[in-house]
Amino acid sequence: MRFWLILSAVAMPVCAQVVLPATGKKFDSRTISGSGGVSVGAVTRPPAPTKTRLTSYFMLGDSRQWKSTDGKSLLGAIIIFEDAVIEFDAANPAAAKEAAGKAPPPKMPEKPTLIREGKIRLLVNQKPLEVPLTRLSAEDRKYVDDLNARLPK
Repeated sequence: MRFWLILSAVAMPVCAQVVLPATGKKFDSRTISGSGGVSVGAVTRPPAPTKTRLTSYFMLGDSRQWKSTDGKSLLGAIIIFEDAVIEFDAANPAAAKEAAGKAPPPKMPEKPTLIREGKIRLLVNQKPLEVPLTRLSAEDRKYVDDLNARLPK
């Protein structure tokens, strides 16, 4: 019993010790100025004008369910590889709306590209997605081939 009393009396101060970090108590301070009364300052530049791009995609039909060879499906509209892009200054939204209103609607190219390097493009959730023809089901490949045959060459 005495042993435990002695051990607890010795261990109690060890458990209650507080450890302080070994950082300095005072930090050095510096001034940013040159000698002879010349001070160093930051050079401010006007912000670069930002351009906003408005991209229009040419859809060749309504959205439909596309099926892959492994049975997965995807809802999207088939689009051609050519896009219509309008750039305008983002700093002046009123001028951008006016420019977009005055701009003629984009025209589809005379020879649209539906298949490039064995891929087609689908517009899925407002974003273009390239899909290899080999990943499409036989029914969807036939649909793409029929659509491609109807396009001007």
